[in-house]
Order: sequence, then structure tokens, then C-alpha cells
Amino acid sequence: METTQPRTARVVLYARVSTEEQREGQTIDSQVSELERFARQKYWRIVDIYKDEAWSGALLARPELDRLRDDASKRLFDVVLINDVDRLARDVSHLGIVKRDLERNGAQVIFAKLPTEKGPTSNLMVNILGSFAEFERELIADRMRRGRRHKIEVRQQYLGSNTSYGYRYIRRDKTRGVEGRLELFSQEALTVKQMFEWVDREGLSARRVGARLTEGKVAPRKGGAVWGKSSVLRILRNEMYAGVWYYNKYESCEPAKPVKDGDYKHSLRSSLRLRAKSEWWPVRLPKALHIVERGQWERVQQRLDRNITFSPRNSKHRYLLKGLVKCGGCGARYVGDPCHGKFYYRCHARCKRIPTIKEDVLDYAVWQAIAEAMLNPSIIVDQIKELQEVRSKRNNGLTEELAIVDTAAREMDKEEGRILEAYRLSVLSPEQLGSELEKLKTRRVQIDARRLTLAPETRAPLEEVSERSIIDYCRQAASRLNDFSQDQKQQFLRLLIDEVVLDRGQIRIRGVIPVSDMQGDGLSKQPEASLSERRTADMTVYRRDHSSVASSRTADLTAYHRDRSTSEISFEVSKELPSRITIYEGIDLEWVRERVRENPLVTLGGLSQLIHQQFGVAPSNSHMLRIQKLAGVSRIPGSRAKQVIGPQTSLGSFPIAA
Repeated sequence: METTQPRTARVVLYARVSTEEQREGQTIDSQVSELERFARQKYWRIVDIYKDEAWSGALLARPELDRLRDDASKRLFDVVLINDVDRLARDVSHLGIVKRDLERNGAQVIFAKLPTEKGPTSNLMVNILGSFAEFERELIADRMRRGRRHKIEVRQQYLGSNTSYGYRYIRRDKTRGVEGRLELFSQEALTVKQMFEWVDREGLSARRVGARLTEGKVAPRKGGAVWGKSSVLRILRNEMYAGVWYYNKYESCEPAKPVKDGDYKHSLRSSLRLRAKSEWWPVRLPKALHIVERGQWERVQQRLDRNITFSPRNSKHRYLLKGLVKCGGCGARYVGDPCHGKFYYRCHARCKRIPTIKEDVLDYAVWQAIAEAMLNPSIIVDQIKELQEVRSKRNNGLTEELAIVDTAAREMDKEEGRILEAYRLSVLSPEQLGSELEKLKTRRVQIDARRLTLAPETRAPLEEVSERSIIDYCRQAASRLNDFSQDQKQQFLRLLIDEVVLDRGQIRIRGVIPVSDMQGDGLSKQPEASLSERRTADMTVYRRDHSSVASSRTADLTAYHRDRSTSEISFEVSKELPSRITIYEGIDLEWVRERVRENPLVTLGGLSQLIHQQFGVAPSNSHMLRIQKLAGVSRIPGSRAKQVIGPQTSLGSFPIAA
């Protein structure tokens, strides 16, 4: 039975369009015009119009819809006229909530495109159409997702309009049929390149890079006066500058702590969450859009990681091997673990293989292993020769694989020619031609991607390591080992060592040594700064003045390897852990005798402090008595009296190692 409303019935109109529908040319005014025409045919009196423009039907919280429901509770109208079911909601549960709420307040819901009869059949039709509207929304979203994935994986097309600093995106021109394109923004691109240079060459931290940009009055993209650390890190961590941009990197989610609870939001999922890297879709940018080289980008990532690992903030005790020790059982890092005045290295994952080890024991073993390697360079030279043989065999295998890939590419060119010839002879229809070419293009993208992976590795020449350079490097390093203070020891080990793997009864030290490709004339073949200089820069960041690259404090360390290398060669040294270490084995007794001669009034406690600062070990009083006996010095006063190193103590102006 058809429902008839009297001419005196108060009727309101509700219309809605989403953002996507606006882009497709659908306007909310066209809906309102249709509803007004429908109401005039029924001779109904329109008292108000509710319009939700650019709001998704999947949302229940819409400003005009809420006003409609509030007015219904005040009995301000009798009929709600809507164009179709999907205009009210694209979620079946939301549709039922709103419809029952309006009808409970005495307002009849009428859809202009449905019969106006009232009964079970009408309710069933509304629910069915609501389900179709929800299904259509999911279907549209899935089609858009698959379309974007096809553009990225097959066409390798850039889709980001709000692009990274250093680029600008020219939007698509529909009138002229020109696709959107990405291009370099030269002024910002030069700033990005300079930022990478500062970190790579000078070893600056992200905070110091931001400060230097601010001091140079380089304006950020949004026009602020100061560069924040997060903005700098976002640029330095962005792989797009090295030629790879990722789509599907983030997923939308509802914020755990919304900023404002009362405001209407066009999307409930207003926050972003990083996806697993396996879900990212890579797009390889053309060479013209690369701002930094791949090698430099990777070095900067390592530099930033080392900054985090070796940051002195919140560090109450200076561990010699901080950030370098790795568990041979579970692969976790070792962290400092103080216990009742003594210091240990502890596995961060707390595995049972080697749960803890005394700081003095491990420091002594690692330092002795490095010293032996410097004093006996043949240990490193023999390993490097073996490594070169392995790399040579691997390079030959990659060359063979690249030849196979090139052959497959030539076969695809021939196949494409045959397909076009078949189309010319009318053997294939236009639809069949498009399908075959699309399949061929997909295969070609896979082959090109593999070729891009193999080509740099096969083109990289095998480094001819000069045995003389390694021996010379080790000789000059060994001549200064005994002169290093504790701080300089730590800097030298960070320069040389990548990681120390601790296993049962054994340590494996993996590191790199800068070597030269200089031949007899002593001139470097590479004009730019050498890798050893970049490696040397690692030592300057631990000073208070981060802006200085060279300083008197590091001059002695850099003297034996500055301007000597253009490459880094990996090496590995193994050493058995000593079952027992005599603490005074690593102490120079002549140095002790000189300190006592300079200040005969020094106490055992004061001398122990100086030994700890110079050699990194803290002897107890019993050990100090043994050291006194071995050094052959007269009796030293005990340390019961309170020792405060300063101008008013017995140490006086006693020299303390830097």
C-alpha cells in the first residue's frame, strides 16, 4: 500500500556526496534539484535542506546528518526525503541505526528512487540495497588499490603528489592529456646534497646539520625559521634521493590518542602506521632524478646508526667497547651492566650462552688482539687474499647470470617484433595485441629489475690490495698504540672495528682497514676525499665541539692514515679468551716509575686513578702493591685518607692523561 502524506506535511531533504564523487563531477546541487522536483510532484512543503558535502558514506558522524537527527528528536519535521539508500549510508549497520532513530522520532524516511510503500517488503529492499552500497564501496576501494599497484609494479609510475623535499610534482593536465610528472627542484636539491655531504664527509650529527642550515638561513619548505632534528632525519633517511621511492609504506589507522575528540573528521583513520618492509611497493626513479649516489646514501645510514649507538648521552660509565660487542649465540648486542661498583658486558637478550663478562677481561682481550694484528700485519694480509679469491669467484658467477639476463632481453625484443608482425598481418585483433604486449611488458619489467641489481655488482672492479699499504698502515698504527689515552683507544677501536662477536671462550673481531691503491708515485687515483678520511671523521663527533673536523686531539690519530687510502678492506681476527687475566699485565711499569718520581707523595688510591685513566684498568690496593713491587719503587703511602684530585691534595699539579 502506497503511503500518502498530506500537503501540510513538513518535509526535509538530505543529500550527500563524497570527495571522490566530487572529482567525478557529481555535485550535491543536482541531488537537491531532483529531490525538490520529487517533492513538488507530491505537493509537499519543504521546510529545510541538509547537505553533507565531501563526506564519506562510511562515516556515521557527519555534521548535517547529526543536525538532521537532532531536529528529528525535536519533532521539527514529518518526512525525510533522500535520493537513494547509498546517500544515507554505505554501511548496513549505520543505515539501520539512522533509519530506526528517525522513525522512532516520528519521521518517515522516503527514498525517491524506491517505491514509497510501507511494510516488510520495503524494509527488506532497503536492507538489500544498503548491503549492495557497502559492497560497492569495498569493490571501488579494491579496484583503486589494484589500479595503483598496476601503475607502480608494471609502469613504475610515481603517484605521490605531496612529494619529498628537493622535488616537485607537476599535476596531470586532463585537458591536454598530459600525465603528472616528478622533477627536481634545483634549490632544494642542492640543500639535500649538501646535507648528505656534511654527514658523509664531516661526520656531523642530524642535530648539527639542522643547526648549520639554520645558521645559513636556509628556509625549510614550510617557511619556518629553524630546522628541527626530525625534519633533518626524515631527509637523511629517505631512500628516494638514492633512486628508490616506496608506495604503500604506511597504512591508515585510528589514532590511539585523538588530538580533539569533539571535532568532526572526514576519516576516522587519521593516523599513519608503518607497514612491514615486505609490503612496500618500490618504484625505481630515472637517473636524472637521483640527488645522491647509492654508496653515499648507505654510508650516511651507517653514520646515523653509529651516532645512535655511540651517543654519550645518559652514559654514566665509559665502556671501551660500547656498541661493538655482539652475542655469538643469539645475535643480540651486549650492553653495559654495573654491579656493586664493578662493570660487566651483558647480553641484551639475556641468553644463556655467555650471559655476562667482566669489562676488564673483554677490553684487555680485544685490545691485545688488535695490537697483535698491528704488530703482525701478515695476519690481515693472508685473510684479505683469501677474501679476494672468494669475491673473484662470486663476480664470475654474477657475470654469467648477467649474460643470461641479456640473452633473455634480446629474445623478448624478437618476440615483440613477431607480435607486431602478426598484428600487421591481421592475425591478432587490437584487443589481443594489447593483451600480449601487456604480458610482455610485465616480463620485461622483471628482467630490467634483475639487470639493475646485477649491473653495479659486476661493474665494480676487484680491488687490488697493496700488501705494502697494509703493512705500512699497521706499522704506523702500532708505533702509536702505547701512547693512546683511554679516550683515544675508544676512538681508534671504533675507527677500526665493526663488531666483536663473543662466543664461548673465543672472540671474533670483524673490522675494516683503510688501504691505498697508490702505486710507486704515491699519488691517489681518486681526487675526492678518501674513505679513511671519512673514517677519521668518525672520531671527531665525540668531541664537545662537533663543528670542527680537525683538531689537536685527533691529530695524532689521523697522522698515520690521512690521505693514504681510497678503499676499505674487511678483516677478521680471532682470539681465545684468557681464563684469567692479571690486571697489571697491560700496565707500563716505566710509566708508573715516572709518575712516582714526579710526585713521591702520591698515594695508592691516587696512582690507581691515574692508571685507570691512562690504561683503562682500575687496580685494587692489593694489585697496586704488586705493581709497586714489579716497578721497583719505594713504598707508596696507603689510600685510607680521602683522595680528591685537585690543587689542594697531595697530587698537586700531577699530570693527568687526557
